Amino acid sequence: MYDNRPRKSTAARILFVDDSRLMRFAGKRFLSQHFDVVLAEDGRQAWKLLQQDDSIEVVITDLMMPEVDGIELIRRIREADHGRIRALPVLVVTSVEEKNGRRRALDVGANDLVPKPFSGADLVDPVQEYLKRSVLNKDSRPQPARMANIVSTRDELSHRLEQIGSFHDRHALEYSILHAKLDDYDRIAARHGLNWAESMMRHLERVLAREVRVEDTVGRSDDSVFSMILMATPATGAKQLRARLREHLARNPARFPGRTMALQVSFSIQCPSTRDGHSADAILRTGLERLAEPANVTRLADRISA
Repeated sequence: MYDNRPRKSTAARILFVDDSRLMRFAGKRFLSQHFDVVLAEDGRQAWKLLQQDDSIEVVITDLMMPEVDGIELIRRIREADHGRIRALPVLVVTSVEEKNGRRRALDVGANDLVPKPFSGADLVDPVQEYLKRSVLNKDSRPQPARMANIVSTRDELSHRLEQIGSFHDRHALEYSILHAKLDDYDRIAARHGLNWAESMMRHLERVLAREVRVEDTVGRSDDSVFSMILMATPATGAKQLRARLREHLARNPARFPGRTMALQVSFSIQCPSTRDGHSADAILRTGLERLAEPANVTRLADRISA
């Protein structure tokens, strides 16, 4: 049954919906450290609770559930008569394999997607972001959160690299690219599944995004590699960032329900110039090739076990 107890604190109230007892336990364990959490076993219970409890501020739901599934729950929320319910941020917990479900969820009004299996940060970070947006503008529907310095595709990363390279060449400035490779990506995917490997990459992405500056760019250049384009940064600055990332990763392994997984990450540094006549794609390819060569990893990178 869903948890419909009176509020015990002034913390924001979050509704977590999943038909799996294990997922409900994990979700509450992570979220209750920051929020007041109520639980529902399926969309029918969640919908009833939403109509009864006007203190709920964010909904996190699974897709595949009996009675009323996640898609129908989102549709009911977005078509609700009450404006408070219609404006609720809705996050969907979904696996990489549920491509059709992910697309349908966004089409009917979900705000964002949370990977399965999820870590504490996968749940807490987007909830905090939507709560901040709700405080700033309670009358508008929150939009999906995306950090300004993160690009979502290799093409976007390449385009951004072309722009940055041209700018630095025009102004005779140095810039660097710091590549970070999750060494165990293939092993994790083979042993634990692609969802685990992708969750590890999301954890790595969060660490990188928090350490780079707003003017820098972070993008995924390969399945297991993130590349950071560092504005007006010579190799010495890239090495300093690499050292900070090494320390941060050592302090922050990825935490999942019942499991803590350390990251093994290799770094390499590039200091390119478009004056060499190389395209952005060629520059990225060169960086990935160097990262794959043991000799260059030893010379250009720190292989760390965090």
